[in-house]
Amino acid sequence: MSQGIDWPAFAGYTFLIPPVNLLFLNWFPFNRSLTKRIIYIVVWEISLLSYELITLLPGPWGFLHYGWWKLWISALINPILLLILIGFYKFVSKLENKVKIEVS
Repeated sequence: MSQGIDWPAFAGYTFLIPPVNLLFLNWFPFNRSLTKRIIYIVVWEISLLSYELITLLPGPWGFLHYGWWKLWISALINPILLLILIGFYKFVSKLENKVKIEVS
């Protein structure tokens, strides 16, 4: 294991995660039933785990190498992270609406 910046991972974090978060939030069914929102999160969870499995393959496909982390940990953590993302989006939206009301 080398020390320093992991440039391939840095590129992935910089150019992959923000657009995926935007896609998730853009298509999220905010005004739908709880069942549809749960199904949406489950579909994204399956997609995220599938992507993670692909990145664990040997090269040229794979670039992710686990140490102690296991796929089942991702399966537990990903929905929590998606819910945090939704909560943060709602929080920022409320702040923006509050600022708009105060400026008007």
